[in-house]
Formats: sequence, structure tokens, C-alpha cells
Amino acid sequence: MPASCPVGILVPKQTHRCLNGHLWVFRSELDGFDTEPEAGQLVELRDRRNNLVGKGFYSATSQIAVRLLTRRPIAVDEEFLRARLRLAIARRTEIMAGRPARRLVSSEGDLLPGLIVDQYADRLVIQTTTAGMDQRQRLWLDLLVSELAPRQVVERNDLHVRNLEGLQGRAGVLLGSSDTSLTINIGKAAVDCDLLDPHKTGTYLDQQLNHEAIARWVRPGDRVLDCFCHLGGFAIHALLAGAGSAVAVDQSEGSIAGTVRCAARAGVGDRLTTSVGNAFDWLRQADLARERFDVVVLDPPSFTRNRASVPQAMAGYKEIHLRGLRRLAPGGRLLTFTCSHHIDARSFLDMVLDAASDARRTLRLEAVLGASPDHPVLPAVPESEYLKGFVFTVVDD
Repeated sequence: MPASCPVGILVPKQTHRCLNGHLWVFRSELDGFDTEPEAGQLVELRDRRNNLVGKGFYSATSQIAVRLLTRRPIAVDEEFLRARLRLAIARRTEIMAGRPARRLVSSEGDLLPGLIVDQYADRLVIQTTTAGMDQRQRLWLDLLVSELAPRQVVERNDLHVRNLEGLQGRAGVLLGSSDTSLTINIGKAAVDCDLLDPHKTGTYLDQQLNHEAIARWVRPGDRVLDCFCHLGGFAIHALLAGAGSAVAVDQSEGSIAGTVRCAARAGVGDRLTTSVGNAFDWLRQADLARERFDVVVLDPPSFTRNRASVPQAMAGYKEIHLRGLRRLAPGGRLLTFTCSHHIDARSFLDMVLDAASDARRTLRLEAVLGASPDHPVLPAVPESEYLKGFVFTVVDD
């Protein structure tokens, strides 16, 4: 029986991560198709012995030519996609019970590469980052409406990664009211969000459980520094856990305004100081002033979009860590994160240790952190483990 979609063959005698569980197939791994596929089209991949490798959506422009959806000889149709969506929803219902804000679909982590859906109570935000998913956005909208009956659906397709797929940027309301602002509980704080805010899809849902976890490392009366704070999640949760005071720093005036509102609503506004500015500059000034903190949180945006810029990114990471470590009091805690999938956990840890050596501080590792569980990690797809974090205690005097 002839194949119902173009069939591609893997290059023989070459390492293929897709044979070991990865979902990406690069253009250099393909030895052509029997029929040239179009962007976004479903294709089938086979090895030289004609064994099925899997089915996925084709990209005509990205170096990642195919993102696999299944390794089984089954139809990839509306019912297939609905079943995958239902599995993702059921999983979030199980692991994020009682949390109205959560990632509902996490691309590769839910075996739906190129699709991200975030849920804010009865509102949804959708991102389609590949040609295959973007061409089916209307279908996804219909499926989401039928499964969840949301009051509003917003698309946030103003992402740089779409350029690699030859897709134009878009953002706006697909369903419901034009008002995209809301207040919602994220962790233990009620946060003001705008679903069209350029930060993620309104806020950083991947840090939700880490915001709460800071209570484990805050002692009564601690002075806390939250750099790159966005809406102040770490600072506010530290204050709720008993910290004496906190300083929240971000270069966005809108983020700082949101932090102030959130802190006031949580009843900790009188213990919070905010600063609008570049965190690098702020840390330099704090270093010169020899300010001391008991807890320092470094949660910057990704400093790199590709592997070529990793050395420059690591230099930036080292600078903020060097200055942050200098400002920690003896016995102080450092919570630090990178959200770049181009930087692995070991390299990030080595950079922190290098900065600690230069700052003449000795660190004890307290915890290894990652994204909240609604951002699942596939070990065979290391890129899905993009958020890495560590908690340290300074043990020198």
C-alpha cells in the first residue's frame, strides 16, 4: 500500500539521536524523500532497511527538518491530536491540583513538539512555534475549546524561534474579550498578569514551585536580594516565609510596578524595596557600597540564543555571580538559575564554582532545582531540561 505522506530515509552509518528517543531529526540526517514535502506537512521516516522510525511534521527552512510525533504506524489525525491533548490535561490535573496557573502543553515534553499552551484559570495562551503546528492552530483552538471551554484564548506567536521556521510573528486575542489582564494566584501570591506581556506568556510559570521552595532556605529576619525579579516571585515568597526585608531589581518599570502591587496585596509591601535598572549595574554599585545580603537570587533571562554565543553568555553569568557572591554574608544562601538549553547543568555549576573561587567563597550545595513539573523533561531530549538551578550556602567565615 503506498504511503499517504512523503517518506524520508535516514542517512546510513550515521549517529541518529532519534533512534534513541530524541524527537528531532536534522536535515543533515536525511537522505532525501520519495516526494518533496511541503512546510508543515506530515512525513514518515524510515531507515535503510525500511523500518519505521516515526512520523512528524516537516520544516522547509529550519535545520531541524522533522519533529517526531509518534514512532508507531498509526494515523496522525484530529483524534490523535485530541488524545495527546487529553493526556497533557490529565497529567496537569494530577500534578498541579489546586494551582490555577500552569503549563498545560509543553511541546516536546508532551510529545507535541512546537505546541505550548499555558492556562491561567479559565484563560489560555497558545504558541505554535513550528510550521506544522502553526498550520493547525485553528484545529488546536477548536480542540481546546471543546475540551476546556475557556473564556479567552490569546496567541503569543511573537517568538524569535518562529523565524527559523519561516513564520511571521503574531500576537493577539483569538477568542473572548480584548482585555488580557488578570489577577491570579501563582504560588502563594496573587499576581497581576497581562497575557500579552513580552515575558513568557504573562509570567514565568516554570518557576512557580521554586518561588514557594525559597521558604526552605530563608531564615527569620534575613535580608534578601532578588535580581532579574520580573514580578518579584522570589522576593515576595521570601518575605512571606519570614525574611526581614527584600530588594527586588528589574529593568522593566512594568515588572517593578507589578511587584509592588503583588507585595502590597500579600501584606509584605512595607518590607520590600524595589529598583528599576540593569541588574549588572545594580550589582556593581552594591559591590562598591559593600552591601550585605543573607539570600541572593539570580534568575536572569537567557543570555544566549545559540551555541555560538555561549562563551559570551558564560562571561555574563560569571560577572553577576562574582558580584552576588561577594555580597553574601557568611552563612548566606545563593539561589541561581539559567534558562538556556544551550548551557548544561555541569557547565553552569563549573562557572559558579569558578566565580566562587575568584570571590574567595566556599560553597556547600544544598539543592538542585529545575522547572515546575508542568514543564516535563524527557531525558532523551536534553533540550527539554532548559531550566537548571542550584542552591548553595556560603560556608566560609
